[in-house]
Amino acid sequence: MESTSSKSYLFWVPAIVLLGLAFWLRSESSQLRLFHADEGVQSYQAWRLIETGEYRYDPSEHHGPLLYYLAKWMSPFLEDEAGQLSDDGMRRVPILFSLATLVWGLLAFRGEGMGLALLWGLLFAAAPLNVIYGSYFVQEALLVCFTVVFLVAVYRYWQRPCWMWARVVGFSLGLMHVTKETAVIHVMAIGLACVLVAWIRRNKLSVGPLTLLKHASVAIAFALLLHCLFFSSFFRNPQGIWDGFATFFHYAYRSQGQGHEKPMFYYLSLLLPQRLEGVRWGELAFLVAVLVGIFRTFWRVKEKGFSAFVVLSGLLMFLVYSLIPYKNPWLLLGPYCLLCFAAALGVVDLLRMGITEAEPLRRWTLLAAGGGVLLLVGAELRANVDKAIFRYASATRNPYLYMHTTPRYAKLLERLESVPAGIDVSVYSSDAAWPLPWHMRERERIGYWTDLETFERGGIDLIDTRLLEGREGLLGDGGFWELHGLRPNTLLALRADDGIAAEWIKANAKD
Repeated sequence: MESTSSKSYLFWVPAIVLLGLAFWLRSESSQLRLFHADEGVQSYQAWRLIETGEYRYDPSEHHGPLLYYLAKWMSPFLEDEAGQLSDDGMRRVPILFSLATLVWGLLAFRGEGMGLALLWGLLFAAAPLNVIYGSYFVQEALLVCFTVVFLVAVYRYWQRPCWMWARVVGFSLGLMHVTKETAVIHVMAIGLACVLVAWIRRNKLSVGPLTLLKHASVAIAFALLLHCLFFSSFFRNPQGIWDGFATFFHYAYRSQGQGHEKPMFYYLSLLLPQRLEGVRWGELAFLVAVLVGIFRTFWRVKEKGFSAFVVLSGLLMFLVYSLIPYKNPWLLLGPYCLLCFAAALGVVDLLRMGITEAEPLRRWTLLAAGGGVLLLVGAELRANVDKAIFRYASATRNPYLYMHTTPRYAKLLERLESVPAGIDVSVYSSDAAWPLPWHMRERERIGYWTDLETFERGGIDLIDTRLLEGREGLLGDGGFWELHGLRPNTLLALRADDGIAAEWIKANAKD
């Protein structure tokens, strides 16, 4: 009893520390990084649901409905001191699910060894990719959480088929589906990994076809129930039930790129050593640990079935996402979470082999290799956290960011928020200059145009400089002009009447 209690203490004390570290890093990241355009779009959809109680699923945009309903149900906890939804508040939703992933992963991976589970927990808690997109108000943190639940449930059912695990499989599958369309990639990768590992290990289900059919029917029923509830807006929009399936056709087309095409090795290039604007980046030690983990996993696949299943699922996800032309960094979050397990396994296995090796030279060689990789991964992680989370939180030189909002945007918001409510604000941008509509959602006298065909000078005009090509004469049309950055390679020209500009100048002089 004392030994068990001691082991539990040795696990849960560092586990709680990891949870605190993960929460602190994600909270800091949330406060240091301005809203991304996609976060603004998602937050605006959630705000409309919260304000009106109405939601209608769009099969061609915005992804699944779960994120918006969670924001609605959690809305009292997302408000600031003035009772308004805030950027930091909206990010509490993904942070919560990122922390839930950490807790579930620690519990699920503990059976493979306390050291392995805790090292995975450290990588998941602190790796910049996990921290940044674990605090982005997009669907990815939710999808990763439900994916890990689904993965564990599938394997546990395969080991011991029962009604409980069949229900967990169905419930987690349904949650993945109502979160984001790319869930199909995760399901395919996990399903194929399960089949391959079972085939290699010559494992067979311990239930007959009829029982399997009953269990599968229950799992599918749970998934379909969630599908019908959320896509139909709890049966207020029956058309949404069909739209929830039709969406796969839309996103199959969008996967071709639509301006976000990247080469096949884009995700790998994010982790390889590189220099951006004079700053060194890379996760070479992490990749070495991953390769060791992959080798050791498949070397012992018949002995370590669960480890092989997790690692193979991550590899297959990584491969499929790499093959799809449409790419951005947060899509890597799912496979990266499972590759963290491979990296932890690689380090722990080197150390374990060194401890159990009888021959002195081999023992010290393995211990030195394991200890060396562990130290390098730790040093690399510490340096990347310092750069990606703190020093270059919103900089273009940060490789983990993608078309992120520039710090100059904060000055633009300050300008607009100081303008009296009765002044008209006109925004001319082909993409509505997101996240601006989210931050200006309470302003009544604001309009958005996609071109300059109907341009008329107003109190405040914001013009995407890409629309000014061939119409540069507008810049000499009187008033006060200044440029504001929105995101890399996107500038907004702000024009204000002289009276408004005079107030800004007075305010600046007082400062």
